[in-house]
Amino acid sequence: MSLRFDGWIPFRLFWQGGQPGVEWLYLGSRRLTEPFFEATVQIAVQTPFNSLLRFRTPIEVLADWYRASPGLTPSGFLFHLSRCGSTLITQMLAALPQCVVLSEPGVLDRMIRSHARAPHAAEAQRTDWLRWLVSALGQPRTGEERHLFVKFEPRHILDFRFIRTAFPNVPWAFVYRDPVEVLVSNLRKPSALVTRGMYGLDAVAPEAELEGVADDEYAARMLGMVAEAAVASASTCRGGLLVEYRELPAAVWGRLAGHFGLALTPGDLEKMRQAAAFDAKQPTRRFESDSQAKQCFASEQVRCLAERWIRPPCRALDELRY
Repeated sequence: MSLRFDGWIPFRLFWQGGQPGVEWLYLGSRRLTEPFFEATVQIAVQTPFNSLLRFRTPIEVLADWYRASPGLTPSGFLFHLSRCGSTLITQMLAALPQCVVLSEPGVLDRMIRSHARAPHAAEAQRTDWLRWLVSALGQPRTGEERHLFVKFEPRHILDFRFIRTAFPNVPWAFVYRDPVEVLVSNLRKPSALVTRGMYGLDAVAPEAELEGVADDEYAARMLGMVAEAAVASASTCRGGLLVEYRELPAAVWGRLAGHFGLALTPGDLEKMRQAAAFDAKQPTRRFESDSQAKQCFASEQVRCLAERWIRPPCRALDELRY
């Protein structure tokens, strides 16, 4: 292979005739420490270099780069219910220089959903695409990195079988939280999962099943589907760990680190504790628990919806967790 992509990262997919290609962005030795991958991209695209020079390649170039530079083998995959502490976990992991953390990359979501753009592509071909992309995203940048972690979007637990086919041996975890608190957060500031039109209904449920329901019920049912998929995955697949929000942050340097094979020094523990002291999504603010405020904010309607659609699978997760 004549081309090398040291310092570059794929950040966008494009499609030509049912075949994906990638657009590249130069990061150099910059670490991915923002709460979300897209925040890093937004900063990097504004640099003079990236404003002047970005380029595209066909997907086959990713295959060549995968063979030439396979990158870090994933140490752990993180799935979550939404608004349940997963960003806190990734920020604590990203505080360690030996960790590369991919927090919900949009390019990864679009590759996972590649069947919509390439319906005739065999699943084996699509899993290759996914492996090549994760490899390119997980390249070491400073020379210190030894671990790669990927946090997926909430809906990706519905794609668990496909992801597991591509990465059958990677340890994984699912994070969840009290259903009332999760639903309140998603109604106050809707996530993509509960926003109508953000994802095709056919991707998560029969369209007739959700068409015409009120927005609050729609949100509760979407969250319930995610929790149900987590129960199914945890019941049938080894290598999973269930983490409840109230276990954080201690579970990160405790059983989650052990599950992901992450050996921690006293210095690492201190970095993690410092990261946990700040708001995960707004790292300049000190962390303050909002559980009580969310419980007080919940109306009787919200509580009923949470009990009907989200609580049953969360109870099942509790039973599997112990």
